[in-house]
Amino acid sequence: MVNVLVGIIGVLLFIALALVGASFLGPRFNQAMINSKAMSVTQMTSQITMALTMRRGDEGVPLVARSQLMSLVMPGYLKALPLNPFMGEGGFPFRVLYSGDVESSLYYADVVFGSLGHGEEMLQVCRSINRQAGMGEDIPQMKAEDGTSIVHMIKRPIGCFQVHSVGIYGEANPGDYVVYSRI
Repeated sequence: MVNVLVGIIGVLLFIALALVGASFLGPRFNQAMINSKAMSVTQMTSQITMALTMRRGDEGVPLVARSQLMSLVMPGYLKALPLNPFMGEGGFPFRVLYSGDVESSLYYADVVFGSLGHGEEMLQVCRSINRQAGMGEDIPQMKAEDGTSIVHMIKRPIGCFQVHSVGIYGEANPGDYVVYSRI
């Protein structure tokens, strides 16, 4: 009987500490979490970019746009396929695309592209990515007339932008925030 009471008291203390801890965590903690997610996503895109660069050096041929990233795992360029941590929140898997027409597979890939989805958290992650890339907190927005060309969006080696209100079929929904890394 005493063990049951001690267990119940322990559980209640744990719940109380969790509630107190949650109320004391301030904006700096939240910003640290956002920065951590931003660093994680940019690290994943950078790993894919480095694997593509190594593959091109070994084989002498760049990867064709829209190729499967699993083709980098089997030869050992990547140990495992980096998975977009935002896929369960509206994001899409990382892809290698041609910036002039992201829906085309007729060209060599020149950008690693990953949709984060849209929402307040993704907005903050996108701002953090751009801040870390030296672009400030501004988030460039695609123009609808650009269609599926992201050439004007990828001015830096790595960064984040917002997709126009039309979206990019199979790659990003309207208004999604996208992380990229140039190859």
